[in-house]
This record gives sequence, C-alpha cells and structure tokens, in this order.
Amino acid sequence: MITEPKPPSSWTPEIVRDHLAAIIEANDKRYEDRFAASKDAILSALNAQEKAVNAALAASEKAVLVAETNAEKWRDNANEWRGAMTDRESKFAMRLELDALKERIDKQEGGSKGMRDVWGWIAAAIAAAIAIGTFVGKERFTPAPQIYIPTPVPAPTMKGSPP
Repeated sequence: MITEPKPPSSWTPEIVRDHLAAIIEANDKRYEDRFAASKDAILSALNAQEKAVNAALAASEKAVLVAETNAEKWRDNANEWRGAMTDRESKFAMRLELDALKERIDKQEGGSKGMRDVWGWIAAAIAAAIAIGTFVGKERFTPAPQIYIPTPVPAPTMKGSPP
C-alpha cells in the first residue's frame, strides 16, 4: 500500500506551545476553582459539625445533671427505705426469744393457767349476776306494807225517824 503524502500542517511549534500553554492555564484555573469550592464546602461542613458537637455536648451536660439529680433522689429514698427496714427489723423477735417461746409451746406451759383464769372469771361473773339479781329482785318483789284505813260506817237509822 502506497500512502499519499499529507499536506503540510499549519501548526508551527510556537502555535502548539501557545495552545498547550492555554490548555494548561485553563486546567489550572479549573483546578483552582474546584479546590476553592471544596475548601469552602469543607469549611462549612466543619462549622456545621462543630455546631452539632456543641449542641450534643450541651444536651449531654443537661442529661448528666438530670441523671445526677435522679441518682441523688434515689440515694435519699434508698437511705429512707434502709432506715425504715432497720426500724422494722428492730421490732422483730430475736432468735433466742423465739426459741424460748417454742419451748414453752412444746411444753404447753401457760395453757392450763389460762384456762383456770377463764373459768375463774366466768364463775365471778355468774356470782356477780346472782348477787345483783337477788338485790334487785328483793326490792322489786317485796310487797309494800299494808296500812289499815277504816272506812266510815253509816250510823244506824230508825224506821220512821226523819233523816
């Protein structure tokens, strides 16, 4: 294959150099604009991030204050509850007292004495009721003393005499 010669080009080395310098300069300008735009975007993103961090920090501080307040209230309530339980436990019977009561129950101590006391109270109540009944009944059923009051008797009249 035979190739035909190409026509001579109008590009001279100075024109090529100027053309390449213009392309390089345009690319440099575009890169500088991109760099400035990304720098501005990064700065605004950092400012927004700083604001978000400050807001989160303020909210965190508020939450910590609330948590500390709640913890203090809880401690106060726990101390009050602990005091109440200590008071309640001080009123419980001791182990030795419970053992002594258990021994008395096992021996049935006090049961017969209690029954004797109950029967004594019942007998005293019956005796008191009889005494009161006798006193009240005596006054109620005793007849009142009889007083003799003579009734006037009419004088005898004679027959034939004027009244």
